[in-house]
Amino acid sequence: MRCDHDQLAPLQVLKALERQHNLFSFRVDGWSAWRIIRNPVYRMTEGLPLAQPSRSNGRRSVKALLATFKLLWLLITGTRRELLVKTCRSGLRMPQGDRFRDVYFDGLLARGHSSLKLEEINSPDFEKQALAACRPADLDSVVFTFWGRILGSLFPVRAKPFCRMVAALLTQGVGVPVTSSWLLARLSTVYWQARLYSLLLARLQPRAVLVSDTGEYALRIACHRRGVRFIELQHGVFDAYHPDAIPTWVEGPASELLLPDVLACRGDFWIEQLATTRQGRDHAVAVGNELIDLARERRRRRTPDARLQIVLTTQGLDSERLARWIASMLAAAPRARDWRLSIKLHPVYDAQTRAFDIFQRESRVRVIGGAEQPNVFDLLVDADLHLSIASACHFDAAAIGVTTVIVPLAGHERMLELVDGVQIFLARTPADVWALAVPHVAEAKFTHRFATPLFIDNLQRLLS
Repeated sequence: MRCDHDQLAPLQVLKALERQHNLFSFRVDGWSAWRIIRNPVYRMTEGLPLAQPSRSNGRRSVKALLATFKLLWLLITGTRRELLVKTCRSGLRMPQGDRFRDVYFDGLLARGHSSLKLEEINSPDFEKQALAACRPADLDSVVFTFWGRILGSLFPVRAKPFCRMVAALLTQGVGVPVTSSWLLARLSTVYWQARLYSLLLARLQPRAVLVSDTGEYALRIACHRRGVRFIELQHGVFDAYHPDAIPTWVEGPASELLLPDVLACRGDFWIEQLATTRQGRDHAVAVGNELIDLARERRRRRTPDARLQIVLTTQGLDSERLARWIASMLAAAPRARDWRLSIKLHPVYDAQTRAFDIFQRESRVRVIGGAEQPNVFDLLVDADLHLSIASACHFDAAAIGVTTVIVPLAGHERMLELVDGVQIFLARTPADVWALAVPHVAEAKFTHRFATPLFIDNLQRLLS
Protein backbone atom coordinates (compact mmCIF):
# COMPACT_ATOMS: atom_id res chain seq x y z
CA MET A 1 0.00 0.00 0.00
CA ARG A 2 1.88 2.99 -1.32
CA CYS A 3 2.37 6.41 0.22
CA ASP A 4 1.44 9.51 -1.73
CA HIS A 5 3.86 11.27 -4.08
CA ASP A 6 4.64 14.11 -1.67
CA GLN A 7 5.74 11.63 0.99
CA LEU A 8 7.41 9.23 -1.44
CA ALA A 9 10.62 11.21 -2.00
CA PRO A 10 11.66 11.60 1.67
CA LEU A 11 10.64 8.02 2.46
CA GLN A 12 12.67 6.72 -0.47
CA VAL A 13 15.65 8.78 0.67
CA LEU A 14 15.27 7.36 4.16
CA LYS A 15 15.13 3.79 2.86
CA ALA A 16 18.22 4.39 0.73
CA LEU A 17 20.10 5.84 3.69
CA GLU A 18 19.27 2.98 6.02
CA ARG A 19 20.59 0.50 3.45
CA GLN A 20 23.60 2.56 2.38
CA HIS A 21 24.75 3.04 5.98
CA ASN A 22 23.64 -0.44 7.11
CA LEU A 23 21.74 1.08 10.00
CA PHE A 24 20.18 -2.24 11.04
CA SER A 25 23.63 -3.65 11.88
CA PHE A 26 24.41 -1.52 14.94
CA ARG A 27 23.71 -3.46 18.14
CA VAL A 28 22.87 -2.30 21.64
CA ASP A 29 22.98 -5.09 24.21
CA GLY A 30 22.62 -7.62 21.38
CA TRP A 31 19.68 -6.09 19.48
CA SER A 32 19.34 -3.74 16.50
CA ALA A 33 19.19 -0.11 17.65
CA TRP A 34 17.71 1.10 14.34
CA ARG A 35 14.87 -1.40 14.73
CA ILE A 36 13.79 0.45 17.88
CA ILE A 37 13.76 3.95 16.40
CA ARG A 38 12.71 3.17 12.82
CA ASN A 39 8.95 3.33 13.40
CA PRO A 40 8.72 6.83 14.94
CA VAL A 41 11.27 8.17 12.44
CA TYR A 42 9.21 6.83 9.53
CA ARG A 43 6.04 8.35 10.97
CA MET A 44 7.70 11.74 11.28
CA THR A 45 8.94 11.46 7.70
CA GLU A 46 5.43 10.67 6.44
CA GLY A 47 4.05 13.76 8.16
CA LEU A 48 0.42 12.70 7.85
CA PRO A 49 -2.16 14.96 9.58
CA LEU A 50 -2.94 12.41 12.28
CA ALA A 51 -4.60 13.58 15.49
CA GLN A 52 -2.82 12.63 18.69
CA PRO A 53 -4.71 11.46 21.79
CA SER A 54 -4.40 13.78 24.74
CA ARG A 55 -2.36 12.41 27.64
CA SER A 56 -1.91 13.78 31.13
CA ASN A 57 1.68 13.09 32.14
CA GLY A 58 0.83 13.81 35.76
CA ARG A 59 -1.98 11.28 35.77
CA ARG A 60 0.18 8.70 34.02
CA SER A 61 2.91 9.21 36.61
CA VAL A 62 0.44 8.63 39.44
CA LYS A 63 -0.82 5.47 37.72
CA ALA A 64 2.77 4.31 37.23
CA LEU A 65 3.57 4.76 40.93
CA LEU A 66 0.46 2.84 41.93
CA ALA A 67 1.33 0.10 39.44
CA THR A 68 4.83 -0.06 40.92
CA PHE A 69 3.43 -1.54 44.13
CA LYS A 70 1.47 -4.12 42.13
CA LEU A 71 4.57 -5.04 40.16
CA LEU A 72 6.64 -5.45 43.32
CA TRP A 73 3.93 -7.62 44.85
CA LEU A 74 3.86 -9.81 41.72
CA LEU A 75 7.65 -10.14 41.77
CA ILE A 76 7.54 -11.22 45.41
CA THR A 77 4.44 -13.41 45.53
CA GLY A 78 3.56 -14.15 41.89
CA THR A 79 2.99 -17.74 40.86
CA ARG A 80 3.57 -19.46 37.56
CA ARG A 81 1.14 -18.53 34.75
CA GLU A 82 0.65 -20.34 31.47
CA LEU A 83 0.29 -17.15 29.45
CA LEU A 84 1.18 -13.49 29.73
CA VAL A 85 -0.89 -11.25 27.45
CA LYS A 86 -0.51 -7.55 26.77
CA THR A 87 -3.55 -5.76 25.45
CA CYS A 88 -4.86 -2.18 25.27
CA ARG A 89 -7.85 -0.66 27.03
CA SER A 90 -9.58 0.24 23.76
CA GLY A 91 -9.83 -3.52 23.18
CA LEU A 92 -12.76 -3.61 25.64
CA ARG A 93 -15.25 -3.28 22.79
CA MET A 94 -17.27 -6.49 22.99
CA PRO A 95 -20.38 -6.18 25.21
CA GLN A 96 -21.39 -9.32 27.07
CA GLY A 97 -24.51 -8.55 29.09
CA ASP A 98 -23.57 -5.63 31.30
CA ARG A 99 -19.87 -6.42 31.05
CA PHE A 100 -17.19 -6.04 28.35
CA ARG A 101 -14.78 -8.51 26.82
CA ASP A 102 -11.35 -7.74 25.44
CA VAL A 103 -11.53 -8.36 21.68
CA TYR A 104 -7.99 -9.69 21.48
CA PHE A 105 -7.46 -12.32 24.15
CA ASP A 106 -10.51 -12.92 26.36
CA GLY A 107 -11.86 -15.55 23.98
CA LEU A 108 -8.63 -17.51 24.24
CA LEU A 109 -8.31 -17.06 28.01
CA ALA A 110 -11.88 -18.34 28.46
CA ARG A 111 -10.58 -21.78 27.48
CA GLY A 112 -9.02 -22.15 30.89
CA HIS A 113 -5.48 -20.82 30.51
CA SER A 114 -3.92 -19.38 33.65
CA SER A 115 -2.72 -15.93 32.74
CA LEU A 116 -1.55 -12.48 33.71
CA LYS A 117 -2.94 -9.57 31.73
CA LEU A 118 -1.00 -6.36 31.12
CA GLU A 119 -2.99 -3.40 29.82
CA GLU A 120 -1.92 -0.20 28.09
CA ILE A 121 -4.40 2.60 28.83
CA ASN A 122 -4.35 4.09 25.34
CA SER A 123 -7.64 5.99 25.52
CA PRO A 124 -9.31 8.00 28.30
CA ASP A 125 -12.80 7.03 27.10
CA PHE A 126 -12.91 3.38 28.20
CA GLU A 127 -13.07 3.84 31.98
CA LYS A 128 -16.63 2.51 32.18
CA GLN A 129 -15.67 -0.58 30.21
CA ALA A 130 -12.62 -1.16 32.40
CA LEU A 131 -14.78 -1.11 35.53
CA ALA A 132 -17.05 -3.72 33.95
CA ALA A 133 -14.37 -5.85 32.28
CA CYS A 134 -15.04 -9.58 32.16
CA ARG A 135 -11.34 -10.19 32.82
CA PRO A 136 -9.81 -7.10 34.43
CA ALA A 137 -6.17 -6.31 33.79
CA ASP A 138 -3.68 -7.38 36.46
CA LEU A 139 -1.18 -4.61 35.81
CA ASP A 140 -0.97 -1.27 33.98
CA SER A 141 1.98 -1.51 31.59
CA VAL A 142 2.78 2.20 32.13
CA VAL A 143 4.94 1.05 35.05
CA PHE A 144 7.50 -0.36 32.60
CA THR A 145 7.56 2.80 30.47
CA PHE A 146 7.80 5.05 33.53
CA TRP A 147 10.72 3.28 35.17
CA GLY A 148 12.33 2.58 31.82
CA ARG A 149 12.50 6.30 31.13
CA ILE A 150 13.80 7.16 34.59
CA LEU A 151 16.47 4.47 34.59
CA GLY A 152 17.29 5.27 30.96
CA SER A 153 17.93 8.91 31.79
CA LEU A 154 20.12 7.96 34.77
CA PHE A 155 21.97 5.11 33.08
CA PRO A 156 21.83 5.57 29.27
CA VAL A 157 23.07 2.90 26.90
CA ARG A 158 26.38 3.28 25.10
CA ALA A 159 25.12 4.44 21.74
CA LYS A 160 25.96 8.14 21.52
CA PRO A 161 28.09 7.90 18.32
CA PHE A 162 25.36 5.92 16.56
CA CYS A 163 22.67 8.38 17.68
CA ARG A 164 24.72 11.37 16.52
CA MET A 165 25.26 9.76 13.11
CA VAL A 166 21.56 8.91 12.69
CA ALA A 167 20.46 12.38 13.82
CA ALA A 168 22.77 13.96 11.24
CA LEU A 169 21.52 11.66 8.47
CA LEU A 170 17.89 12.40 9.27
CA THR A 171 18.31 16.14 9.62
CA GLN A 172 20.54 16.70 6.60
CA GLY A 173 19.45 13.87 4.30
CA VAL A 174 15.72 13.59 4.98
CA GLY A 175 14.83 16.94 6.50
CA VAL A 176 13.53 15.40 9.73
CA PRO A 177 14.92 17.38 12.70
CA VAL A 178 15.73 14.68 15.25
CA THR A 179 18.21 15.14 18.09
CA SER A 180 20.70 12.50 19.15
CA SER A 181 19.54 12.88 22.77
CA TRP A 182 15.98 11.97 21.76
CA LEU A 183 17.21 8.86 19.96
CA LEU A 184 19.40 7.85 22.88
CA ALA A 185 16.50 8.28 25.31
CA ARG A 186 14.33 5.88 23.29
CA LEU A 187 17.05 3.24 23.14
CA SER A 188 17.82 3.59 26.84
CA THR A 189 14.15 3.34 27.80
CA VAL A 190 13.74 0.07 25.88
CA TYR A 191 16.94 -1.31 27.42
CA TRP A 192 15.63 -0.83 30.96
CA GLN A 193 12.08 -1.86 30.10
CA ALA A 194 13.47 -5.17 28.87
CA ARG A 195 15.30 -5.66 32.16
CA LEU A 196 12.09 -5.10 34.12
CA TYR A 197 10.06 -7.38 31.87
CA SER A 198 12.71 -10.08 32.33
CA LEU A 199 12.17 -9.97 36.09
CA LEU A 200 8.44 -10.50 35.61
CA LEU A 201 8.95 -13.36 33.17
CA ALA A 202 11.39 -15.03 35.54
CA ARG A 203 8.71 -15.03 38.24
CA LEU A 204 5.77 -16.11 36.06
CA GLN A 205 7.62 -18.57 33.76
CA PRO A 206 4.88 -18.46 31.06
CA ARG A 207 4.76 -20.80 28.08
CA ALA A 208 4.07 -17.88 25.76
CA VAL A 209 3.60 -14.12 25.64
CA LEU A 210 0.91 -12.69 23.35
CA VAL A 211 0.68 -9.00 22.42
CA SER A 212 -2.07 -7.12 20.60
CA ASP A 213 0.11 -4.77 18.56
CA THR A 214 3.50 -4.31 16.97
CA GLY A 215 6.19 -2.24 18.69
CA GLU A 216 6.53 -4.29 21.89
CA TYR A 217 10.31 -4.29 21.53
CA ALA A 218 11.27 -4.52 25.19
CA LEU A 219 8.92 -7.40 25.88
CA ARG A 220 10.29 -9.21 22.81
CA ILE A 221 13.86 -8.77 24.09
CA ALA A 222 12.87 -10.13 27.49
CA CYS A 223 11.14 -13.14 25.92
CA HIS A 224 14.24 -14.05 23.95
CA ARG A 225 16.40 -13.89 27.06
CA ARG A 226 14.00 -16.05 29.06
CA GLY A 227 13.31 -18.51 26.24
CA VAL A 228 9.60 -17.63 26.08
CA ARG A 229 7.63 -17.85 22.84
CA PHE A 230 6.50 -14.42 21.59
CA ILE A 231 3.29 -14.18 19.52
CA GLU A 232 2.22 -10.84 18.01
CA LEU A 233 -1.28 -10.20 16.68
CA GLN A 234 -1.69 -8.13 13.55
CA HIS A 235 -3.08 -4.76 14.56
CA GLY A 236 -4.59 -2.61 11.84
CA VAL A 237 -2.94 -2.32 8.43
CA PHE A 238 0.33 -4.23 8.63
CA ASP A 239 2.02 -4.72 5.27
CA ALA A 240 5.43 -4.31 3.61
CA TYR A 241 5.17 -0.50 3.85
CA HIS A 242 4.70 -0.52 7.61
CA PRO A 243 7.85 0.76 9.37
CA ASP A 244 7.87 -2.27 11.68
CA ALA A 245 7.93 -4.64 8.68
CA ILE A 246 11.57 -5.59 8.11
CA PRO A 247 12.68 -6.04 4.45
CA THR A 248 14.10 -9.40 3.40
CA TRP A 249 17.46 -7.80 2.54
CA VAL A 250 18.08 -7.15 6.25
CA GLU A 251 20.34 -9.82 7.68
CA GLY A 252 20.54 -11.06 11.24
CA PRO A 253 18.80 -13.46 13.62
CA ALA A 254 15.13 -12.86 14.36
CA SER A 255 15.93 -12.26 18.03
CA GLU A 256 18.37 -9.44 17.24
CA LEU A 257 15.91 -7.83 14.83
CA LEU A 258 13.13 -8.16 17.42
CA LEU A 259 10.91 -10.19 15.11
CA PRO A 260 8.10 -12.21 16.70
CA ASP A 261 8.24 -15.97 16.82
CA VAL A 262 4.80 -15.83 15.22
CA LEU A 263 3.04 -12.93 13.53
CA ALA A 264 -0.63 -13.91 13.80
CA CYS A 265 -2.11 -12.28 10.67
CA ARG A 266 -5.79 -12.08 9.93
CA GLY A 267 -5.71 -13.83 6.57
CA ASP A 268 -3.68 -15.01 3.58
CA PHE A 269 -4.12 -11.59 1.96
CA TRP A 270 -1.88 -10.09 4.66
CA ILE A 271 0.76 -12.77 4.30
CA GLU A 272 0.88 -11.93 0.59
CA GLN A 273 1.26 -8.23 1.45
CA LEU A 274 4.24 -9.13 3.66
CA ALA A 275 5.98 -11.36 1.09
CA THR A 276 8.98 -9.01 0.78
CA THR A 277 9.50 -8.80 4.53
CA ARG A 278 11.19 -10.97 7.14
CA GLN A 279 7.88 -11.30 8.98
CA GLY A 280 6.03 -12.52 5.91
CA ARG A 281 8.80 -14.85 4.81
CA ASP A 282 9.52 -16.46 8.17
CA HIS A 283 6.89 -15.75 10.82
CA ALA A 284 3.41 -14.94 9.44
CA VAL A 285 0.49 -17.32 10.07
CA ALA A 286 -3.17 -16.66 9.22
CA VAL A 287 -5.42 -16.90 12.29
CA GLY A 288 -8.40 -14.59 11.63
CA ASN A 289 -10.24 -12.30 14.03
CA GLU A 290 -12.95 -13.17 16.57
CA LEU A 291 -15.11 -10.12 15.89
CA ILE A 292 -15.14 -10.94 12.19
CA ASP A 293 -16.15 -14.53 12.97
CA LEU A 294 -19.10 -13.27 15.03
CA ALA A 295 -20.06 -10.59 12.49
CA ARG A 296 -20.12 -13.10 9.62
CA GLU A 297 -22.49 -15.35 11.51
CA ARG A 298 -24.84 -12.48 12.35
CA ARG A 299 -24.73 -11.12 8.79
CA ARG A 300 -25.85 -14.49 7.45
CA ARG A 301 -28.95 -14.23 9.65
CA ARG A 302 -29.82 -10.58 8.98
CA THR A 303 -32.95 -9.43 7.18
CA PRO A 304 -32.10 -6.98 4.36
CA ASP A 305 -33.59 -3.49 4.61
CA ALA A 306 -34.65 -1.31 1.69
CA ARG A 307 -32.94 1.62 3.39
CA LEU A 308 -29.28 2.15 2.40
CA GLN A 309 -27.09 1.75 5.49
CA ILE A 310 -23.71 3.49 5.22
CA VAL A 311 -20.93 3.22 7.81
CA LEU A 312 -17.97 5.60 7.81
CA THR A 313 -15.02 4.89 10.10
CA THR A 314 -12.53 7.61 11.02
CA GLN A 315 -8.84 7.29 11.90
CA GLY A 316 -8.00 10.64 13.39
CA LEU A 317 -6.62 11.32 9.92
CA ASP A 318 -7.36 14.59 8.09
CA SER A 319 -10.53 14.93 10.21
CA GLU A 320 -11.51 18.49 9.25
CA ARG A 321 -11.35 17.81 5.53
CA LEU A 322 -13.09 14.47 6.00
CA ALA A 323 -16.03 16.21 7.68
CA ARG A 324 -16.31 18.63 4.75
CA TRP A 325 -16.08 15.73 2.28
CA ILE A 326 -18.95 13.96 4.05
CA ALA A 327 -21.02 17.13 3.92
CA SER A 328 -20.51 17.31 0.15
CA MET A 329 -21.44 13.64 -0.17
CA LEU A 330 -24.70 14.19 1.71
CA ALA A 331 -25.51 17.23 -0.40
CA ALA A 332 -25.17 15.04 -3.52
CA ALA A 333 -27.50 12.29 -2.21
CA PRO A 334 -30.31 11.37 -4.64
CA ARG A 335 -33.60 12.78 -3.34
CA ALA A 336 -35.45 9.53 -3.89
CA ARG A 337 -32.89 7.48 -1.95
CA ASP A 338 -33.67 6.44 1.62
CA TRP A 339 -30.40 6.27 3.53
CA ARG A 340 -28.79 6.42 6.97
CA LEU A 341 -25.15 7.24 7.78
CA SER A 342 -23.31 6.09 10.92
CA ILE A 343 -19.97 7.83 11.57
CA LYS A 344 -17.91 5.68 13.93
CA LEU A 345 -15.02 7.61 15.49
CA HIS A 346 -11.63 6.04 16.09
CA PRO A 347 -11.42 4.86 19.73
CA VAL A 348 -8.03 6.51 20.30
CA TYR A 349 -7.14 9.18 17.76
CA ASP A 350 -10.58 10.78 17.50
CA ALA A 351 -11.36 10.71 21.21
CA GLN A 352 -11.32 14.52 21.50
CA THR A 353 -12.32 15.60 17.99
CA ARG A 354 -15.13 18.10 17.37
CA ALA A 355 -14.79 17.95 13.58
CA PHE A 356 -18.00 15.95 13.13
CA ASP A 357 -20.25 18.04 15.38
CA ILE A 358 -21.64 19.71 12.26
CA PHE A 359 -23.76 16.58 11.66
CA GLN A 360 -25.52 16.66 15.04
CA ARG A 361 -28.62 18.30 13.52
CA GLU A 362 -28.85 15.91 10.57
CA SER A 363 -31.58 13.38 11.46
CA ARG A 364 -30.23 10.71 9.14
CA VAL A 365 -26.66 10.89 10.50
CA ARG A 366 -25.42 9.64 13.85
CA VAL A 367 -21.92 10.19 15.21
CA ILE A 368 -20.79 7.38 17.52
CA GLY A 369 -17.82 7.82 19.83
CA GLY A 370 -15.02 5.30 19.74
CA ALA A 371 -15.85 4.02 23.23
CA GLU A 372 -19.61 4.01 22.61
CA GLN A 373 -21.78 1.18 21.39
CA PRO A 374 -22.41 -0.14 18.84
CA ASN A 375 -18.86 -1.10 17.91
CA VAL A 376 -17.74 -0.97 14.30
CA PHE A 377 -18.37 -4.67 13.68
CA ASP A 378 -21.95 -4.40 14.91
CA LEU A 379 -22.42 -1.56 12.44
CA LEU A 380 -20.85 -3.49 9.57
CA VAL A 381 -23.19 -6.45 10.12
CA ASP A 382 -26.10 -4.35 8.83
CA ALA A 383 -24.16 -2.11 6.45
CA ASP A 384 -24.56 -1.92 2.69
CA LEU A 385 -21.53 0.31 2.23
CA HIS A 386 -18.43 1.21 4.21
CA LEU A 387 -16.30 4.35 3.79
CA SER A 388 -12.91 5.33 5.18
CA ILE A 389 -9.65 6.94 4.08
CA ALA A 390 -7.01 4.26 4.62
CA SER A 391 -8.26 2.17 7.50
CA ALA A 392 -7.93 -1.47 8.48
CA CYS A 393 -11.73 -1.34 8.56
CA HIS A 394 -11.65 -1.47 4.75
CA PHE A 395 -10.41 -5.02 5.06
CA ASP A 396 -12.69 -5.88 7.97
CA ALA A 397 -15.63 -4.80 5.81
CA ALA A 398 -14.36 -6.85 2.86
CA ALA A 399 -13.91 -9.86 5.17
CA ILE A 400 -17.54 -9.57 6.29
CA GLY A 401 -18.80 -9.10 2.73
CA VAL A 402 -19.51 -5.36 2.76
CA THR A 403 -18.56 -3.16 -0.19
CA THR A 404 -15.91 -0.69 0.97
CA VAL A 405 -15.01 2.68 -0.55
CA ILE A 406 -11.78 4.67 -0.24
CA VAL A 407 -12.19 8.38 0.51
CA PRO A 408 -9.51 10.32 -1.46
CA LEU A 409 -7.93 12.37 1.36
CA ALA A 410 -4.49 12.45 3.01
CA GLY A 411 -2.96 8.99 3.17
CA HIS A 412 -5.44 7.25 0.86
CA GLU A 413 -2.81 6.68 -1.84
CA ARG A 414 -1.45 3.68 0.03
CA MET A 415 -4.74 1.91 -0.70
CA LEU A 416 -4.99 2.52 -4.44
CA GLU A 417 -3.32 -0.65 -5.66
CA LEU A 418 -5.94 -2.67 -3.76
CA VAL A 419 -8.93 -1.26 -5.63
CA ASP A 420 -10.42 -4.29 -7.41
CA GLY A 421 -13.80 -3.03 -8.65
CA VAL A 422 -15.49 -5.95 -6.90
CA GLN A 423 -15.26 -5.35 -3.17
CA ILE A 424 -12.93 -2.34 -2.85
CA PHE A 425 -13.61 0.90 -4.72
CA LEU A 426 -12.33 4.49 -4.93
CA ALA A 427 -14.71 7.44 -4.76
CA ARG A 428 -13.02 10.12 -6.84
CA THR A 429 -15.66 12.66 -5.81
CA PRO A 430 -18.18 12.70 -2.94
CA ALA A 431 -21.03 12.15 -5.39
CA ASP A 432 -19.45 8.88 -6.61
CA VAL A 433 -20.47 7.15 -3.38
CA TRP A 434 -24.11 6.95 -4.39
CA ALA A 435 -23.29 5.19 -7.68
CA LEU A 436 -21.18 2.62 -5.82
CA ALA A 437 -23.97 1.67 -3.42
CA VAL A 438 -25.03 -1.40 -5.42
CA PRO A 439 -25.98 -4.54 -3.43
CA HIS A 440 -23.94 -7.66 -4.13
CA VAL A 441 -23.12 -10.97 -2.46
CA ALA A 442 -19.42 -11.66 -1.87
CA GLU A 443 -18.13 -15.22 -2.17
CA ALA A 444 -16.67 -16.87 0.92
CA LYS A 445 -13.41 -17.71 -0.85
CA PHE A 446 -12.93 -13.99 -1.44
CA THR A 447 -13.89 -12.75 2.02
CA HIS A 448 -11.85 -15.48 3.78
CA ARG A 449 -8.67 -14.14 2.16
CA PHE A 450 -8.93 -11.12 4.42
CA ALA A 451 -9.68 -13.06 7.60
CA THR A 452 -9.38 -16.80 8.11
CA PRO A 453 -12.35 -18.31 9.99
CA LEU A 454 -12.18 -19.74 13.55
CA PHE A 455 -9.85 -17.27 15.25
CA ILE A 456 -9.83 -18.76 18.75
CA ASP A 457 -9.22 -22.30 17.48
CA ASN A 458 -6.36 -21.06 15.30
CA LEU A 459 -4.80 -19.09 18.15
CA GLN A 460 -5.12 -22.11 20.44
CA ARG A 461 -3.22 -24.24 17.92
CA LEU A 462 -0.31 -21.80 18.04
CA LEU A 463 0.11 -22.67 21.72
CA SER A 464 0.22 -26.43 21.24
